[in-house]
Amino acid sequence: MEELLERGVTALEKLASEEIQFQMETKPPFCPHCEVINPNIRVDATTGSGPMVEHFTQAHCLHCHRVFYFLPLQVECVKTPADLKMVIEEKVQLGGYERNGKDN
Repeated sequence: MEELLERGVTALEKLASEEIQFQMETKPPFCPHCEVINPNIRVDATTGSGPMVEHFTQAHCLHCHRVFYFLPLQVECVKTPADLKMVIEEKVQLGGYERNGKDN
């Protein structure tokens, strides 16, 4: 019994010392009309105020030319444009999305 307890404590200490990384799966960014993943979009600047969790954006898909709305479910807040660029690059790499400069 004592040996089992020692092994259990050793295992717990090992787990506690390891850095735990997890990745949350999210839906890919896509147009709900034409279903193009990561389409080029146009957004018009609007003004408004309210709780950040209720923020949404109206987008115009440049592939099918229809309007849709998107609501960010995960938010990344950064201090500088350089920080923003790093977050976007990481998001592109993790999601496997290509840059859209093509016909969409």
